[in-house]
Amino acid sequence: STILINRPDKKNALTVTCLGSLCRVLQYLSYRKNVPVVVLRGAGEESFCAGFDIASLPVTEQPVDMRGESPPLEEALRAIENYPYPVIAMIRGAALGGGCELALGCDIRIGARSAVMGVPSAKLGLVYPHQGLRRFYRKLGPSRCAEILFTGRSYRADDCLTMGLVNHIVDDGVLEEFTYSMAGEIAANAPLAITGTKRALAVIGTYPRLEKGDEDDLNALFLKSLASADIKEARAAFFERRKPRFKGL
Repeated sequence: STILINRPDKKNALTVTCLGSLCRVLQYLSYRKNVPVVVLRGAGEESFCAGFDIASLPVTEQPVDMRGESPPLEEALRAIENYPYPVIAMIRGAALGGGCELALGCDIRIGARSAVMGVPSAKLGLVYPHQGLRRFYRKLGPSRCAEILFTGRSYRADDCLTMGLVNHIVDDGVLEEFTYSMAGEIAANAPLAITGTKRALAVIGTYPRLEKGDEDDLNALFLKSLASADIKEARAAFFERRKPRFKGL
C-alpha cells in the first residue's frame, strides 16, 4: 500500500490536518491486517516533505505549558512506529526539518539522487523537541546526530547515505522500481516473523527511558526557544531574505 503526502504546490509541507490523516490511514490499515508493507512518499518530483511552513511556526511571548500533550508530528511518528508492518520512506527531493524526521521514523529509507535531507532548527532559533532528538540519536548515534543538529546543514544524496539518513541511494529513474521491489521482497516473508521483529526492535529502542523530571526539563528548553527573540529574528530574516542576526536571547 502507498500513502501519499499530497501537497506538491507546498512542497508537501506538513500541516496538522495532513498529520492527522496519516494517523487515521495507518490505523485503518492496521485494522485490515492484510497490508504487509506501506510505502510513504511525497507527491510530485520536487519534495518528499519540506517540513513545516515557517509562517506557521508558533511564536509566543511566554512559554506555553504543553506537558502531557503530544505534538501532531510526534503522534504521526508513533503511528508509523506502532504500525505492525514495515513502513518504507521513498525520498525524492527535499526531506527537511519535520520531513526529515518523518522519513527517519520509517523503518527503511530509500533515497533518490535528488534527495536533500537535514534539520535547520539551529538556523531558526529552535531547540528541537526532545522526542525528535531521541529519535535522531537512536537512529544515527550521538556524533552524527550532533553534527546534523548543530550545523543545520542540508545533505545531498551521497552524504545522506554516509550519515545514515538513508539505507540506499538510487538514480531517480529507478527509485520506484527499487522501492517497490524491496517492498515485495518484505511482503513475501512470514508475517509473524516481520511483525515480531518490528515489535522487538521497537521495544529494544525505547531503553533507557527518560525520567519524568528530565523530560520536563527538555520540554522547557523547547518551549523557551519558542518564546525567544532569536526565533522571531529567524522568522523576520526568512521573510526579508537576509541572514539572521542572533543574540542568544
